[in-house]
Amino acid sequence: MDSSPRSTRLPAPMQAPRLWTRASAPFILSALGLMTFIATESFAVTTVLPVAMAELDATAWYSFAFAAAIATSLAGMVVGGTWSDRSGPRPPLVVGGALFLLGLALCAAAPGPVVLIAGRALQGVGGGIDSVVLYVMIARTLPAAVRPAMFGLLTTAWLLPSLVGPVGAGLLAQLTSWRTVFAALLVGSGLALLGLLRTASAGAVDRMDRAPKRILGAKGVLALAASSLLLLLHLSAQLPGLLGPVAVVIVLGALLPVARRLLPPGTLRLRGAAQQLVALRAGFGLLSGVTGAYLTLYLQSQRGLSPTTAGLIIAVGALGWAAGAWFQARRPGGLAEHRRLILLAAPLVALGPLAALLVAAHLVPIAGIVPAYILLGAGMGVASSRTSTATLDLAPPALQGAYSSALQSGESMAIAGTMAVMAALLTLGRSAEGAYVLVYLVLTVVAVLLVLVAARTRSTGAPGIGDAGADAAWGGAA
Repeated sequence: MDSSPRSTRLPAPMQAPRLWTRASAPFILSALGLMTFIATESFAVTTVLPVAMAELDATAWYSFAFAAAIATSLAGMVVGGTWSDRSGPRPPLVVGGALFLLGLALCAAAPGPVVLIAGRALQGVGGGIDSVVLYVMIARTLPAAVRPAMFGLLTTAWLLPSLVGPVGAGLLAQLTSWRTVFAALLVGSGLALLGLLRTASAGAVDRMDRAPKRILGAKGVLALAASSLLLLLHLSAQLPGLLGPVAVVIVLGALLPVARRLLPPGTLRLRGAAQQLVALRAGFGLLSGVTGAYLTLYLQSQRGLSPTTAGLIIAVGALGWAAGAWFQARRPGGLAEHRRLILLAAPLVALGPLAALLVAAHLVPIAGIVPAYILLGAGMGVASSRTSTATLDLAPPALQGAYSSALQSGESMAIAGTMAVMAALLTLGRSAEGAYVLVYLVLTVVAVLLVLVAARTRSTGAPGIGDAGADAAWGGAA
């Protein structure tokens, strides 16, 4: 027997995946460019829409104009997810981009509120498609280990637009016109979309082998129904007197069963780990989006602040957002860590509507909203990245498009539906300062509920509700 010593070479340790590589860099840069202009559009519209609606003598329709894009984005998100799974990213990216740009053009040239609201609706459809395409491209292009860092980069990409966008848009509206803001967004968004289209054309991602057979399946029909009901919800909110709130309650009753079928099974009952994350994402988006949307309107219409000054108050939240994104990107992954960070973010986000309530009630000066808005931004910087990452970690690969759609469609329904309720309250109160107190009181109650839900979120578990067939059937309905 050969007893001579033999050297044994240990295998080299596996190198951890890196975010920035030669292959991933073009996609990352293109995605950051698109996200930058999405952020610019979001913050600019928040600042200049009160100016536009006042000039068009349609301030009462502010909520509808703001939420029209959010309501119609729901259909775009669901179609974008299943379309990406079926055909790859390029076809939905082309169509979604064209609709988004057409919507911006209509807003820039709108002779009245009807055309402006129609433009906002087209922005929602196109933007909804493209936002989901971006999420799917991240899930299929980058390994799971680097996705938290990528989502952190996307969150940080909101920093410059969120600092410059509200103030720059307000200043541009004061010096020229609010139409100039939409025209500038049209040019910048067009260039960013061209860059991402080149990445998609290069074959960075392909369609899934087990893709849905139809682009507009059962869930697409449900999404169209939900978008229609959300638009009807905002029309109902404009009815005079008590008719508005009564009609809103009736339409909300019709919307709930549609939402239950559109979202993953068990979402509305908070059953299942991924379902709880989808619900939390909706709550975080609701508190941040609705608080900011009405804060700019309140500060300009009730406190007499200029668009630039109101935009500056909104912009300070970006500092906290960037800090939150930076912090979470340096924390480890894993579902338990995701849960801890989401629980940390919830009370920070809740401070935003609470501070707005105190300002509207004249219990603290306007400056009191600034530190609270910074903390709200920090919470969103953590929560938006970690809810996305955790949900994609739990979702089966063949359903990543569907779960990505659910993350954003749930948030859209929550924001648009809540804004319709708030519009009814403002109409009932004739937009007096007392009505804004009621608006932010309702949002503060929602914030407390969000903290309680975050505290009970499971750190482990399958994405379903205990019935794998139900989850598969829901995904297959796309």
